[in-house]
Amino acid sequence: MNPVFEAFELAAQYRQLAEVLAERHDDPQLIADTLESIAGPLDERLENLAKMVRNVESAARGVEETIASLQQRHEALTRAAERGRELIADLMQTAQRERVTTALFSLALRRNPPQVVIDAEDALPDEFLVRHEAPKPTPDKRAIAAAIRAGNAVPGAHAEQRTRLEIH
Repeated sequence: MNPVFEAFELAAQYRQLAEVLAERHDDPQLIADTLESIAGPLDERLENLAKMVRNVESAARGVEETIASLQQRHEALTRAAERGRELIADLMQTAQRERVTTALFSLALRRNPPQVVIDAEDALPDEFLVRHEAPKPTPDKRAIAAAIRAGNAVPGAHAEQRTRLEIH
């Protein structure tokens, strides 16, 4: 078989595996079947898988950066639109015009419904206060870990050491 063709075939198989991991990461049998279908010695397969993992991690970082950038842009555009609305309202109020009609828009100043403003929360009678339930306590994992490291048994918890893959 042609080595170039084999390389393209392997690349296609790893792309398929990357798609399976991205879309069906919760189906270990499908991932195992797809991985088993990829030819080559174990070290070569592991190296190619590590390359694929790096590519997926890189794509995930790119998506995260894009989301952050788009969020900043969204906030900036929202602020700009609000400043524009405030400017239009100020200009109309200064000109004492409650309604303006142009070829594209009909602008009108409207009164909002009355809004409650709390001047002094402490002065409000109890009948106007809402009591919220205290949040459910959550385990302090750092304190539990420190106790277990110190040799103390913690009922309902234990230490567990797992392995992780590092790709250098």
